[in-house]
Amino acid sequence: MNYNLNSLIPFILPSEYDKVAEQFLEEYCPDALKYPMAIPIEKIAADLGLNVQYVCITEEADIYGATIFTDGMMEIYNPEYGCYENKMFKRKTVLIDPEAVKKTNVGCKHNTLAHECVHWYKHRFYYRMQKFTMPRIAKFCKCSVNQLPDVTDDISIMESQANGIAPRILMPRITFIEAASQYDIVYGRDNWQAIAGLAALFDVSKSSVMIRLEECNLL
Repeated sequence: MNYNLNSLIPFILPSEYDKVAEQFLEEYCPDALKYPMAIPIEKIAADLGLNVQYVCITEEADIYGATIFTDGMMEIYNPEYGCYENKMFKRKTVLIDPEAVKKTNVGCKHNTLAHECVHWYKHRFYYRMQKFTMPRIAKFCKCSVNQLPDVTDDISIMESQANGIAPRILMPRITFIEAASQYDIVYGRDNWQAIAGLAALFDVSKSSVMIRLEECNLL
């Protein structure tokens, strides 16, 4: 894997997302590449050494999750007092906002956690380099429900990579196609039974399954 030497962001083309997801699973869940299954993403996060915490991040619940890359302070929302506060976090902490994921479904929570795992797996070197500026402030990434208007090119690149790789970790191409072959999926027809079955099998959202079917040229 090549990195931009100025930013330490990896060069990953969209055409390589499946390969990166498979490499990730070969290391952390090789069985997922042998037969269709729900990916134990919570266990994988623990194996990565990540400490997952469920806390409110913003008042608007417009941030699904965040990954902390260096020890330091980060501002989060305290719903009990109705205000923001600075809190100390250790590196390798992942925050999942329960109010944000509650707006959708369990599949969203799993995808968010997989998304944050990708950030740690591929982007920690970028944030490690950032600690040399304002070292007392935690270096973190926040993953929003909608694209933030003021994100930098670097952040946009890393978000695109995590957005593309995370669902491929949860639905590996080989085993996803194998599972989908058990259904009579036809373009232009009502395939909701198949979509619901695949969503239940891989423990993801139905919308994620529909996108994955299209990516695999099955729909």
